[in-house]
Amino acid sequence: MGFFGGKFKASKVTTLANLAISRISILKKQHHVRCSVARSDVTQLLHLGRQEDALHRVELVIKEQNTVDALTMMEKYCHLLIEKRVLIKTKGECPEELAEAISSLIYAASRWGEFPELHELREVFTSRYGNEFAAQCVELRNNCSVQPKMIPKLSRRHTGSGKRRDMLNDIAADCGITLCVEDETCHISQSKPEVNSENECAKGEEGS
Repeated sequence: MGFFGGKFKASKVTTLANLAISRISILKKQHHVRCSVARSDVTQLLHLGRQEDALHRVELVIKEQNTVDALTMMEKYCHLLIEKRVLIKTKGECPEELAEAISSLIYAASRWGEFPELHELREVFTSRYGNEFAAQCVELRNNCSVQPKMIPKLSRRHTGSGKRRDMLNDIAADCGITLCVEDETCHISQSKPEVNSENECAKGEEGS
């Protein structure tokens, strides 16, 4: 089947996982830059007093940070596949120690566009553990082992207004601006002239 030519070879999981890790490193850098630029835009809009525009721009900051976080999780899972590759080879069913990693990677593949290695890993595990196993992960059925924290990170839904306001307040605080929120709207109550060009968009990133 596909990469495996109809025969399962556990060594190919390691190959694909390593390739995925390399691609993830590139993608993380790209999305980190986009997050940084979007955060800088928000800061500039706040200093211009355009708080409503800033609130809309925060959506992109959150989206890019979520992507970085999801990629960090996927990177960790790929390393785990390499570390525990013997279990994949020796056990016919999905090993309990790898259930979260494999299930989460299958789910991520269903939500990700251009990522050949990730899609190939999904194909590999589907051929190894069956279509029903893969469907359970993709459809988030009861008792699936997909990491709950990954689900919102890969969501295509718009961010709720509350989370956007929280992020806006965090960015404003970082650059010395105090916002007051009244009836779902924001306005600047006081500001300082200093602009902090540094950002912390990758606060949640580990081991990048």
